[in-house]
Formats: sequence, C-alpha cells, structure tokens
Amino acid sequence: MNNAHISAMTKRLCGHIDMYSFSSKGRSGRRSDTLYATATVCGECRARLGGLIANPDAGFFPLALPALAGRENAVCWAKDIRLKLLRKLGPVMAQLKKSQDPLATAALATFEMLFKIPTALFWIENREFPFDCAWVVFEVEHLMRPRPTSTVRLSGSSAFVYWSQADHSVIAAAKVAASAVIDVDVVPAAQAVFEAQAPSQPATAQSIFL
Repeated sequence: MNNAHISAMTKRLCGHIDMYSFSSKGRSGRRSDTLYATATVCGECRARLGGLIANPDAGFFPLALPALAGRENAVCWAKDIRLKLLRKLGPVMAQLKKSQDPLATAALATFEMLFKIPTALFWIENREFPFDCAWVVFEVEHLMRPRPTSTVRLSGSSAFVYWSQADHSVIAAAKVAASAVIDVDVVPAAQAVFEAQAPSQPATAQSIFL
C-alpha cells in the first residue's frame, strides 16, 4: 500500500487547492511529494502562464542589453544568440507588458532577468534552449517561493539560478516587480482578474490583491 498512487486535494505554492498525485515510495517519498506540491503552482496557474505567452502579435519590447563578458569570439557568438532570442521573445514580452494579469507581470520579470545576464558562456551553453512555457513557470515559481527548496532540481538555463549565484539584487528587483503574486496568500484567479479589468468595475472597488 505504501507504493500505491494516492491523489489528494493539496494547497499549492499559488495558494490554490488542486488534485495532486503522490506516487513516490515510502514515508520519505510521500513527504518529498508533499514538499514538491507546495513548492509548485497548480495546474490552472501553469496553464494560465502558458496562455499569457502563447500566440503573441508582432511587437517590440525595448531593453537595455548589458555588454557581454568573455573571450572575443565567444562574445560575438553570444551576441548573435541573444539577438535571435530577443527577436523571438520581444513580442511575448510586449504582450505580457500589456496584460493586467499579475502572473503576466511576474512572467515579464523573469524574461527581464534573463536578458540582464552578461556572461557570454551562458548564452552559448543555452543556445538550443527554447525558453518556453515550462521555463517561465519554473522561473515564476522560483520568484514566488519565500525560501529555496531542495525538492526542485536547479537548471543551468535558469535566470533565477544564475543571479542567485551572481547578484541577489537582480532577484530582489524581480521580486518587487512580481510582488502581486508574492505578497498575497492566494494568486487571484484569472476570472477575478478579467472582471477587475471590465469597464463596469467601479473605480472605488477594493483591489483584488487586498
């Protein structure tokens, strides 16, 4: 019985309750599953983040890119890699900037952390990495956690991991930008966000973040 899969309603990092499957073996495995569940967002928030970055219109997002550091040939290569990625993600970032969804603000903060990385080798080593929805969810979860956790494996493509080793002030600034999903017990549901944007919403209505 200890090895049986068990599904139970569990409170996630975003504060929402959803069904989570506990499949690890033994008591320590169940504890590890519980820690992982509470350190990651629910399925709805994951899907919501995916929707926020999907199918962007043509757009441009202005960024002050830092000078890259490394050997001359590596810097030239990394510049091309970074520029190619910026052309791909610029419309996504522009779309996130227009959204009033607090998860969009958090997602944008993760991309801004990414493009602040000045190490040429980072861009070269991650030249084939897609920086897609899964990456965005991973980074937003990092920002939302009050403290590091050993239950989630670190990634060499993570901007959060990079800056946690290089300069914590960059992470602190990103957390401030994403405070709407950090300084709340429960991330507002998408429906609540959209209702708050509706023209009929009274100007004096209480903030959804209070």
